[in-house]
This record gives sequence, C-alpha cells and structure tokens, in this order.
Amino acid sequence: MNFHDALAILGATPESSAKSIRTTYFDLMRQHHPDVATLDIASGGPSLDPAILTEAYAVVLAEFSKNNLELGSKTASRSKPMSRISDAVAPVAASHDGDTILIEAPADEAYQRLLDAAAGLGGIGHVDRSNEILEVIVRFDGGPSCSLLMTLHGRVDGTGVFCELESIEALATPPLTPVLDALVYLLNSPTKASAT
Repeated sequence: MNFHDALAILGATPESSAKSIRTTYFDLMRQHHPDVATLDIASGGPSLDPAILTEAYAVVLAEFSKNNLELGSKTASRSKPMSRISDAVAPVAASHDGDTILIEAPADEAYQRLLDAAAGLGGIGHVDRSNEILEVIVRFDGGPSCSLLMTLHGRVDGTGVFCELESIEALATPPLTPVLDALVYLLNSPTKASAT
C-alpha cells in the first residue's frame, strides 16, 4: 500500500492534522472492527478490513516520520510525539517452554515489546491492554491463516505469556512451536522504540 492509497482509505489528505487522522482512524475501527462494531446486516454498506485500516494508518505515520514532517504540515519540523520513533531499544530476554513464553521484564514493558514483536509476525487482530490480551493473525505459506491469542500473567521472574494458536480457515491448525520460535526471536532482537 502506498501513501496516497493509505490517505484515501482513511479519507485524509496530506494537509490533514495528526489529530483528525487519528480520530478518523479510531472512528473507522469502531465502525468496522468485529470485536466492537455492531452487526447491522440491513445497512448493506461495505465493511473495511481492520487490518487494512491499521496498515493504512501505519503507512501514513511512517511516511510523515520518514520525511521528518508533522502530519498536516508541508514544511520540515520535529515530528509530533505520536509519530516519533527513537533509536533502537535493547532486546528483552525471552524464551518459551511449551505454549508459554517467558519475558524477563515487568508486565507493562513486556506487553509493549510483545506488541512490537507480534506486529512483525502478522497483523494485529485485537489489543486489550487492560486485560493483557493480544491477538495476532498469522498466515502460513501454503497453510491457513491462524489466530494467535496471547494472554499475559505476572511471574516472579518476569511476565508469562500463554499462547493459543487456532486456524481461522477450514484447514487444520499448524504446530505452535515454529510460531513461538519466531516470536521469541523477534523479542530477543533489538527493535525501534515505540511512539511516545
């Protein structure tokens, strides 16, 4: 998806303000995300895929960040905090045993790092920070799309992440271990700092 396609999906222009793009993005997610949208079959209107909305929003933020522009400005300036990306952050120590990942970090940091790593694995399907739940949709080459549901729980030595993998297509669910191997690899790799 290119920058202009992303703007069109969000109903924005290059002159749109950061606040209006963010508001539009969240309004569209409320209308189209299956976890929060009301089912109205009679409406007959087209439904937007939440993953496409998220991708469009990320493309817009990345484009402005790449050009060191503020959203809504044609001149170079310091990026707004919402779209600022800092230098690389040190990796967290992570490993997995069976269907549980252990992240050697407090729950709030572990959740953010898991969210960052999961975005590299697939499309974020659901985020519930208050209940410490995260869902990622992963696609297997030659296999089904699957929902990877992760629930965090505190441990003495860090944060545990219980993981469940389930096919969302009419095909058998692949093994969980390769997915956890990839996720742990991403957690153990340096990442960009999150937007502040």
